Amino acid sequence: MKKNRVLTLYYHRTNIPQLDYNLLCVSPIKFRQQMLYLKRNYQIVCFEDDWDDLDLDAVSITFDDGYLDNLKYAVPVLEELEVPATIFVSTGMLEQKKEFWWDELEQLLFVGEDIPREFQLEDNEFQCHWNTSTYEYRKNCYTGLHYLMKNFINPYKREEWLLQLWEWRGQKRSVREGNLPVSADDCRKLAESRMISIGAHTVSHPSLANLSKEEQETEIKTSIDSLSQILKKKITLFSYPFGGPGIDFNDDTIEICRKYGILKAASTENKLWDTSVNPYKIPRKIVRDWTIGEFEKQIKNYWIE
Repeated sequence: MKKNRVLTLYYHRTNIPQLDYNLLCVSPIKFRQQMLYLKRNYQIVCFEDDWDDLDLDAVSITFDDGYLDNLKYAVPVLEELEVPATIFVSTGMLEQKKEFWWDELEQLLFVGEDIPREFQLEDNEFQCHWNTSTYEYRKNCYTGLHYLMKNFINPYKREEWLLQLWEWRGQKRSVREGNLPVSADDCRKLAESRMISIGAHTVSHPSLANLSKEEQETEIKTSIDSLSQILKKKITLFSYPFGGPGIDFNDDTIEICRKYGILKAASTENKLWDTSVNPYKIPRKIVRDWTIGEFEKQIKNYWIE
């Protein structure tokens, strides 16, 4: 019987930050160990390939968001070991030297001293108040603000809230260099690597299912067009921000992706791919900053369904 399942893994970052509240980083050393293990034990396939004719189970590597550390630390390892990967880029950050909103929120609530003991969100629709006097209370505040920013407000209001938080902290807005996203020039450098393919990941990284169909179309089309113009090539790959089927993308999202030339789209549904899977719902499984022993155990468990 022909075996042709694909385990698609998704990463975000390869770095060693001072703070990684959302557990997005895998250290460069551990990343190399993980890739070496996969290289030695599995067939590794490109995300964009046609997987229907595979005669062995395989692994595919992806990255979401488009952090600069992908170029600095991940690509050299991928090129050395000849492991292909796809990087999905949120284009709204390409020419803005600032952090992704979830990282900026992390900095505002957890970094530095003299953090005020309470935060009152001033907003016509959401009048929320949080105790921020301890780390545990600030975790509650982070969770609440992240939930609202992800599911209920647009990028313009999100920016207003971030500026309000900087005023609350009594600080000038700052950027941690290690958290920067790629620029347009960085995208071109990524695309020059024979091991890297690039896909779109919207403009502002929203949960698409919470937008109107028109807003979804703007987010998807604009990100595809921007990358196509930068890279001088057609963009046929896409990853849904946050990626939950029915929660973060829906049938409208898939219809729009198809309309603008996307051939395969990645979700975060915790499954394996097989030939029955919709190409616009490619499932993926997360990778954390695991030691090689932990990684081997997790990969073996990932094959069990």
